[in-house]
Amino acid sequence: MAKSHRPGNLFSSKTCPIIGAGSLGELFVKATPDGLDKIAAKIHSGDSQQIVKELSTVSTLEPVTPDVRRGGRTARDILQDCLRRPNGFLARVWLFDFDDGGEQGKVSKDFLRTCRLREIPVESVGYSETSFTYGVTCASVDDIEAIADTVGVRSISAMPSIRSVRPAAARLGPFPTNLPSPAEYGSDLPSVVVVDTGVSTGSSELNAWVVGRDSTVPRQYRNEHHGTFVAGLVAWGECLNTNIAGIDATPCTVFDLQVIPNGDPASGSTDSISESEFLQALETALEAHADRFKVWNLSLGLDRRCSLDQFSTFAVELDNLQEQYGVQFVVSAGNHFSPPLLPFPRRGSDIAAGRITSPADSLLGVSVGSIAHVGYPSDGLRDNDPSAFSRHGPGPNHIIKPDLIHFGGSCSRDARQSTGVRSVTESGVSEDCGTSFSAPLVARTLAHIFHRVTPTPSPVLARALLIHSARDPRTHDRVPDGEEQYFGFGLPVPIADCLECTPYSSTLVFEDTLRPGYYLEWGDFPYPPSLHRDGRYFGEIWMTLAFAPVRGGRWGAEYCQTRVSAHFGVYYDQVSRTSGRVTRRFKGLVPPEHNNRGVQYDSQSVASLRQWTPVRTYHGHLGQNGQRGEQWRLMVRSFTRHGVATQGTLRPQPFSLLVTIADPNQQVQVYDELSRIVRNRFNAQNLTIRPGIRERTRA
Repeated sequence: MAKSHRPGNLFSSKTCPIIGAGSLGELFVKATPDGLDKIAAKIHSGDSQQIVKELSTVSTLEPVTPDVRRGGRTARDILQDCLRRPNGFLARVWLFDFDDGGEQGKVSKDFLRTCRLREIPVESVGYSETSFTYGVTCASVDDIEAIADTVGVRSISAMPSIRSVRPAAARLGPFPTNLPSPAEYGSDLPSVVVVDTGVSTGSSELNAWVVGRDSTVPRQYRNEHHGTFVAGLVAWGECLNTNIAGIDATPCTVFDLQVIPNGDPASGSTDSISESEFLQALETALEAHADRFKVWNLSLGLDRRCSLDQFSTFAVELDNLQEQYGVQFVVSAGNHFSPPLLPFPRRGSDIAAGRITSPADSLLGVSVGSIAHVGYPSDGLRDNDPSAFSRHGPGPNHIIKPDLIHFGGSCSRDARQSTGVRSVTESGVSEDCGTSFSAPLVARTLAHIFHRVTPTPSPVLARALLIHSARDPRTHDRVPDGEEQYFGFGLPVPIADCLECTPYSSTLVFEDTLRPGYYLEWGDFPYPPSLHRDGRYFGEIWMTLAFAPVRGGRWGAEYCQTRVSAHFGVYYDQVSRTSGRVTRRFKGLVPPEHNNRGVQYDSQSVASLRQWTPVRTYHGHLGQNGQRGEQWRLMVRSFTRHGVATQGTLRPQPFSLLVTIADPNQQVQVYDELSRIVRNRFNAQNLTIRPGIRERTRA
């Protein structure tokens, strides 16, 4: 609901306070006998317009029951889905967050007392302290029921198990002897942390690219096939796939973080890793290596499709880790490998079946889908269409997911024909398909952005630079509205194009901090004089705005608590036809893309759902006839959800904004003109870029 319709007076600290949210339009309140009496009194005696309006927004008031806490499932169903452990079955419990130290302490003690009386082991490792999320090892259906009957419990479910895609690679040949080594590119190469099943030590050629190793997997449970394939793409993606245009030729070294055990019975003894165990291992590695490595590739996931109105616990915890350690996770969007695979365009039941899986809903992560480099015309699938196995968005609260796409292989809808991307395994060169293999191709480019921009950019700026130049691979233009849930913001361009301007374009980078409710304005914004003729402005403009919003896991669909918007356009004088009075007005000329107009709910401005995404893009073409105006204005403004300022979460909001002004006809020297104006009039400096890696020294 819009802020003006939220029942904040009816449900307040003086009655029954709002303590959380679920799906759109669903709120959780703390009900006490005294609070309910006061609400009754407000209803009987309140006659203000505000109370009447707030009452009109409430359709039902229902208790949270054990069935609600179990998500409508039976206790037996939950137990059957739980990971088996030596002393029972591993489940996950999430408590309500009352945002009150004393009250929250009582809720937590009551939950722990229930577990202690039933001798249910409880642990919170892997989860942030303020998430109030726990792993519990239940011995029976009765244990599940007892926890579901505890008042402070918000949900109980099976503990998710993290997995990589079971390899289905087709072996093509022996290990090549002519693959380049890091020394052939010089010594100054960035690294990508491959968080996976491990990288094989059996190849001296691949070992040369590994700058460090760490493992939490016992030797008897190791199967390094998947992690080796991913690492091969980080090091040799372009060398091994010369038939695929669009793979950047700049390689990276690899840090091998082995955390996922073998899950393939055909490859030996199997084991599993739970969500909490994975998060614990990941944070331990971040504590040791986050200062050195900024890009961490997670080609893994759960089997659970993401909700449209609830961010997964896994995604929320990954967001917390990224912000805490100043790193960027690159996450695969997930695969749909059950025939028939997904068509394109996708309609009907394919929309629900092909939704992204957790943790691709990570708000701060870069989620990557796959496009096909080989079409299958008999299935209606063309080159550069989404791969038939690649899952799509949107993410919860209709945020744009996946963020980007890259080449991850092609296959027919019956899965009988496939042409994968090529990489290495323990035994040689192989070919495989999956979003697991499109993700590292994006991670490579992102690692170079972190490495080449000095001083090291924030994750927000690095993400903005990565997305700003991404394009639709079919047209090399903007991704059309309505297709962002399949292509995200597009295919990243080579690193040189991410960081360099052409003579006919200039990109300005703004980094600043906003206080919620305030705005920054740049009036009389400099515009290239050669693009201003006969009182009209010409050119093409695109902008990318990125920020890491204040977040609250307990707020469900309202997880993002702050947002930033940008407006860029011209002032013009409007003359009244009757009085002749001149009024100065503002006209925006660079509108936001992907506004998601198809899911508006009347006057509730649910189109603004897209505005809560942490990256927004804008695009404007001033046309052949140009646009009239007196002067340009750029404004950036911050907003908050209702009540954020009173929750103690109000804090300054950093953001990064990239603005590119270009001459689409490639005639005007935009870069020289704009840089000269900016240097003369403003306190500005060029973005400092390290030299690119030199060409390979071998012939």
